[in-house]
Amino acid sequence: MRKAVLYLVIGILFSPPLLSAQNLIWFKGNTHCHTTNSDGDETPQNVVKWYKNHGYHFLVITDHNVLTDIKPLDTDKTDDFLLIPGEEISDHCDGAPIHLNALNITDPIEPQHGNSKVETLQNNIDAIIRAGGIATINHPNWRWAFTDTEMSQLKHIRLFELYNFSYNCNNFGAGGNPGMEEVWDRMLSRGILMYGIATDDAHDYRDEFSAKKSNPGTGWIMVRASELTPRAILTALEKGEFYSTIGVLLKNIVVTDKGYTVVIREEDDMKYTTQFIGKNGRILKEAFGTTAVYTYQGGELYVRARIFASSGEFACTQPVFVNKDDSKG
Repeated sequence: MRKAVLYLVIGILFSPPLLSAQNLIWFKGNTHCHTTNSDGDETPQNVVKWYKNHGYHFLVITDHNVLTDIKPLDTDKTDDFLLIPGEEISDHCDGAPIHLNALNITDPIEPQHGNSKVETLQNNIDAIIRAGGIATINHPNWRWAFTDTEMSQLKHIRLFELYNFSYNCNNFGAGGNPGMEEVWDRMLSRGILMYGIATDDAHDYRDEFSAKKSNPGTGWIMVRASELTPRAILTALEKGEFYSTIGVLLKNIVVTDKGYTVVIREEDDMKYTTQFIGKNGRILKEAFGTTAVYTYQGGELYVRARIFASSGEFACTQPVFVNKDDSKG
């Protein structure tokens, strides 16, 4: 009962008039972090405590090739915090790291290996699906492991890390190498539907918080779901009912057959610019203020939005193909 009341209050406080009749709620979560069960510097108990104390609604602990037992960590059955089991399958090929997260599995999955990067990725994706989990591709630009060329050949995968704020994940393009948004746009421009996740990939919870550490709280997702359960959260992820952020919060995202609307939750005296992006990463429109609307013109192929705040924070929403027949996979 307490959960239902809390969710109703959240909906009243943060739901704008455009909210759909389904009364969906935004939940803050992270799908990638580590504990002392692999290479993190905090115990699972303290990692859970950190996220609970910082306003998260759900968390997936993804230790390297270890399925951390979440049962002893979920000590309060009446709270409003959800733990989802997970594992980071840490594989390699041709000297490059091939890492994927397996969300909501019940048994650990061994790295599957392969004779190429594509085969290694696909073998692990297939193993995750056989285990009843959902796969996400992790930090493609870490050590420049693989690009849209490899990811565009994969099947039965919708989720990848658009922004991983662990140290040295090369989220932004430089030196002739594409950043992760460019990688995303290249796939989308081929008609391949992928949804981009932001994570902190936290390892360093103690001592120094800095750009050269993998600290918690640096990137997360806001998932729109009917309730805080594993099934509802994971179903929403697979449908792209979420956005990725490093601070900008949204009240609503409304997609119709005529256009794409973003409503921003204003903070203090910040100013906002929303860019609507289409085929080949082309900026279709820029809009200022807390409500941004794009009306389809034809020829966009897909539309997604990037929202900047004057604080330096930003968020990315998920793409929608204007013509459903244009998307593959």
